[in-house]
Amino acid sequence: MKVREFARTLSLQLSLGYTAIFTVSALLLFGLIYYLFGAAINAKDRDPVLDRLHDYEAIYGNGGVLSLKLRIDAVNQLQGEEPFFVRVVSSDGTPVLIILPAGWVRSDLQLVPPGGPATGENWERLARDGSVDLTVANARLPDGGLLQVGRASDSRAQLLGKFRAVFVFVVGPLIVIGFLGGIWMTNRFTQPLRQIVDAASAIIRTGKLDVRVPPSRTRGELDDMVRLFNRMLDSNEGLIHALRGSLDNVAHDLRTPLARLRVTLEDALRTDASLTASRAAMAAALEESDRVQTIIRTLMEVTAAETGMMKLELAPTDLGTLVDDVMELYEEVASEKEIAVEKQFEPGLVAPVDAARVRQVFANLLDNALKYTPKGGKVTISGQRETGRAVVIFRDNGQGISERDLPHIWDRLYRGDKSRHEHGLGLGLSLVKAIVEAHEGRVEVHSIPHEGSEFRVELPVG
Repeated sequence: MKVREFARTLSLQLSLGYTAIFTVSALLLFGLIYYLFGAAINAKDRDPVLDRLHDYEAIYGNGGVLSLKLRIDAVNQLQGEEPFFVRVVSSDGTPVLIILPAGWVRSDLQLVPPGGPATGENWERLARDGSVDLTVANARLPDGGLLQVGRASDSRAQLLGKFRAVFVFVVGPLIVIGFLGGIWMTNRFTQPLRQIVDAASAIIRTGKLDVRVPPSRTRGELDDMVRLFNRMLDSNEGLIHALRGSLDNVAHDLRTPLARLRVTLEDALRTDASLTASRAAMAAALEESDRVQTIIRTLMEVTAAETGMMKLELAPTDLGTLVDDVMELYEEVASEKEIAVEKQFEPGLVAPVDAARVRQVFANLLDNALKYTPKGGKVTISGQRETGRAVVIFRDNGQGISERDLPHIWDRLYRGDKSRHEHGLGLGLSLVKAIVEAHEGRVEVHSIPHEGSEFRVELPVG
């Protein structure tokens, strides 16, 4: 990937966003810790000095300078006690008592103002050099004098400087590592998006619909999107293949009726044709045009059902009633061929179906059974409930289906050798299968040549 292209990737933008959030959060956290650390240093150095100041102030108030000096000497002799700087200044500014502990020098007295702190508070921190600070607390005495107590401590600026150095040393590399890690993680997590883009680009570039995005082993929203994208491609591929198949079938099956239609019309246009012959030719032309319209309409219905575009008005329907309607419709045909049509139905067999479409299924199956059952034969229509499904079976004792034709009977416009002498389009069973599957059911066939066939329709009951 080129640098310019990478600069526009979602991975880089997310990484920069995460890095910015991390950096701002780290700076805010550092600022808070820096403030608390500085306050802790001040409290560590200030509180002991203030405690000692209040102690010495009480002693001075009770016994004066002499009692104070005795107390200071006694405290300084204790092991483990750190000596403090003490200075007492009279009301006229004359030093009355000065005690310099180890580590203090005379020049330090010039840093400590004898008149009290300049900040207006009763204590202040004075920077002596780069490594030592002087913390001094002040109290005004009852006689107008000034009591000052102080102690040397590590430089606050130096401690905070070390803290800043540690922050820069630690957080700087963390930001770089976080940025690089963010690129790696976002690049990994957004891989499904890039694969979707690549798949779409390949489809647009090549026109091939078999391109799919490889599924991921992980579970998440992006992986769900990949699966939905692949399902969408499967659906689109099925729709386009169905459209192509429908166009091919239409072109193939319309060639013959259109040719016959043309020949018929040419005969009708001959000058020596009689009025009767012309009328017969026009009637034949109308019959061929009806045949063409039926082929186109049926193919469109099959395609709509197979692609899920057929609108079904589902409602609880008594399947036995639909069978009765179909039997009544084909009663005359069965009577002419002396075929007995028998119904063996479980009462109250109800399923949520589109009544018009399922009636069309039953009509096609009964019509098919009557066509291929010889004179004097028998057709049985049975229905029962089996494991949550309504099962309707059309059984005949006709000529059956050969093993060569059996796998193709559901194909559009397919007609076996034995069925070519029968009137039909070769679309009836294709429409049956498409409508049943549109109802989330299934249809099967079992046939033995010269013994008969059995078509089994299963529909969900709820």
